[in-house]
Amino acid sequence: MSETFDESHVLQLVSNIRTQFLEAYPSADSLHKIKSSTKLEGSEPLVELGKLASIIKAHSTKVGIIYNPDTLFKSKQNISTAFKELQAFTNSVFYLLSLLPLFYSSKHYAEYLLDELDACLLGLLGGIGNLCDEIERLMHVNDVQADADDSKNAKPLDTDKRPDHDDVRLISIGKIWASCDTFTKISSSGNLGLLNNKIQISSKLINDTLTEVEEWLEDPQLEDSDPFGLDNSFSGDESGQDESNSGDEGEKQVLEQMVKFIKLWQNNLKMIKLLLSSFSKSISSNDYKSKEKDGESLTKLNQLHGATVAKIDDLISTTFMLSQDFDPEDKELKEIVEDLNDSIKKIVKIIKLLNRNEEKKGKWVEVWENKFFS
Repeated sequence: MSETFDESHVLQLVSNIRTQFLEAYPSADSLHKIKSSTKLEGSEPLVELGKLASIIKAHSTKVGIIYNPDTLFKSKQNISTAFKELQAFTNSVFYLLSLLPLFYSSKHYAEYLLDELDACLLGLLGGIGNLCDEIERLMHVNDVQADADDSKNAKPLDTDKRPDHDDVRLISIGKIWASCDTFTKISSSGNLGLLNNKIQISSKLINDTLTEVEEWLEDPQLEDSDPFGLDNSFSGDESGQDESNSGDEGEKQVLEQMVKFIKLWQNNLKMIKLLLSSFSKSISSNDYKSKEKDGESLTKLNQLHGATVAKIDDLISTTFMLSQDFDPEDKELKEIVEDLNDSIKKIVKIIKLLNRNEEKKGKWVEVWENKFFS
């Protein structure tokens, strides 16, 4: 005869989950301190992550079904089954946590992958915490109802005042599912797939800036530095008119310089977008599979393309804000351009590094570099 379990076993298991998982790992730092002797033969951590995501999701689905308040307490066998399923779910989470040192101790995984893994793990633990809260409330409501049934003078429990267990239960299971789906995405995408997604976002942001630039060039105008005419409020008519004519001529020259500068960077933005989109196509191919484990280089590349987008935005916004004070030799502008070009040079260097010993595959970036910096 198989062992049976009751509500006390369920509550003890929930308590153990809180102690062993929720209280032990409240932050990403605590997750990184996990020690494990887990070793994989004939497999890799990303592959096992995908497998465990499917197992955890399946067990959480069963937990969500079994801990239905309308059916859970109809028989002792239901309680026993609920305990066993929660225990199986707990075991699968334990296996997941024991896998983590294989990620954190390896140089194969880029920081952005580990950051996403950390966020997903904390989200999973948050969903588990919500589930624990709900199971404890569910058991408490049943105890109160049982006491009411045993007492002849006690009033029946007002079911209208019960928390909506089904909704809360489904929310917690939904959070666990969402984490499992992200684990699956991390597993299937790996370093290169996640980087490709991020680069595509950067390309879109550059395209948005490019659209803004092109719209301005259709009707180039300087920002009005004196929209209320305060500078002329206390000037005489003749002197004010002379200053206005002189100002118009000066603004015309400034606008011509700005248009020339913006057209230059319109072309440069197209080139930078081409660099990122070309690399994106490259890493989507099987040719780059051998670079999957170059975590350090891919981490730097991710940081650089994000910084490049920020510097482009800074450059264009600063140019427009200078308005009548625009000068292509402006110290701030030149510093931004210098920083931007430095980031691009570093991106090119890393792409070349990733293509080392494969001259044909890396030829395109050399052509791009010569054209951009010529």
